[in-house]
Amino acid sequence: MHHSSEMKIGDYQEVEEFISQIIAQLRSIFNWQFFTSFVLFYFAYLTANFTLGSYLLCATGLALLIATYRNSISVTQEGRAVLITGCDFGYGYELAKKLRASNFTVFAGCSDAKSNGAISLKNLDNQTGRLHVIQMDVSNQEEVDDALHYVKEHLPENGLWGIVNNADESSCPGFLEWSPIENYEKTMAVNLFGAIRVTNSFLPLIRESQGRIVNVSSLLSRVPSPFNGPYAIAKSAIDSYSAILRAEMKRFNVQVVVVEPGNLAEGANFNSAKREFTRMIRRTWDLLDDGLRQDYGQNYVEQQIEIGQMSMQLSETDIGSVVEAMVKAVSQLHPRDRYAVASMTEKCVAYGMQYLPLWLTDHLLPAMEAETYLSYLSYLEPFILI
Repeated sequence: MHHSSEMKIGDYQEVEEFISQIIAQLRSIFNWQFFTSFVLFYFAYLTANFTLGSYLLCATGLALLIATYRNSISVTQEGRAVLITGCDFGYGYELAKKLRASNFTVFAGCSDAKSNGAISLKNLDNQTGRLHVIQMDVSNQEEVDDALHYVKEHLPENGLWGIVNNADESSCPGFLEWSPIENYEKTMAVNLFGAIRVTNSFLPLIRESQGRIVNVSSLLSRVPSPFNGPYAIAKSAIDSYSAILRAEMKRFNVQVVVVEPGNLAEGANFNSAKREFTRMIRRTWDLLDDGLRQDYGQNYVEQQIEIGQMSMQLSETDIGSVVEAMVKAVSQLHPRDRYAVASMTEKCVAYGMQYLPLWLTDHLLPAMEAETYLSYLSYLEPFILI
């Protein structure tokens, strides 16, 4: 009986994966704006006797077609440069390779120019000279100044087109009361002040080229996220900074774009490693004083570990979709203001928590922690087309 149950679960997972793959292919084939526009034109034809309604449907369909066309226009990559921070691994490393292959000149800022990622990028471009690996710890003003000097000396003819503030520092998971002030300072130094420091230093070059600034936020900024407080606070601050900067840069025709990864495990730099996540929490727990351990209790900590592991399991684990959104943010002539890249489970939770009344979310969070309702959303995900 037990073996039969395991087989049924395995069969369901295979079916779920198969349906998800089909839906992903349909999404890539049918652009929703393009498809919706023709549906609207069809309904306009059916309602031709109702002149006002028919005109409104036609106008909406035309607007969607125009939006589809605008989104398909890319800038000329050759002769334009892009600065990316945090290229030692992850999003930044993959983005540097993608943009270099698209004929952009790439300045790949690495916090350690001797890291494996930095060395790999150096070896990748020994011939074209379009990929420059530079030492740049974004929390160090002197290194940012040195990077600025290097970039100015090696800019192509069309100047610096974009900045991608990708450098990221995770915080050790735990409740706010557990986190020493040093954890907040370390996380803010990279995720917030590092982005501001780099942007302010290179902004004159961006204003001159009328380019764009891409800031990397997180879906955690939308959700009250117990156990990830310092990281979520920093990413919320990046959202506010980006909104203000966007308003201020309009007069210079500089666009500010936010890329919002939803794969929480990758975004928080846990690398989807459940054992590492658990080890970090237990280490933090062991460092707490006896009073805090008694107040919170071992059972509550084990519950948070289970929730964290479940979030990793339900998260979008393919970083390629996030990198692709970054490429669009840099290369499209009319990029969106925000690219939210997340699994449908994460979007349901994040948007629901963001727009529900506060009194309701205050009751939902403890309920989700107690019953781990988050897992039930995964069953619906293959059937959601949004």
